[in-house]
Amino acid sequence: MFVSFSGKTAELVNVVNHLPLDVTVMALTAHPDESSCPLLANRSHRILLPAPIHESEESTFGVSAPTTSTTVAMAIGDMLAITVADIMYQGKSGAVFMRNHPGGSIGANLKS
Repeated sequence: MFVSFSGKTAELVNVVNHLPLDVTVMALTAHPDESSCPLLANRSHRILLPAPIHESEESTFGVSAPTTSTTVAMAIGDMLAITVADIMYQGKSGAVFMRNHPGGSIGANLKS
């Protein structure tokens, strides 16, 4: 899984070029469709998680730095993690969380 607003960062494109073609590549990018994302080019096993930002960060904040896009990426990543955990643990993800984090306040709240 690659997370990149542009989907064309040289470091990531170089990595994906070394992956076997039968490996599924998932990309979380601002691209609206698979065909426009360089990370997914020439791959038959690909999944696009579009996370477009409808107003550029530069026009909003005056700086072309990842701010809004990183927040969106974290929110989508959290959603994926929760969804996968729920599927893996069939609705018992709270018990698994409590087992793995017994000393934390969330784990303590799950006990009561």
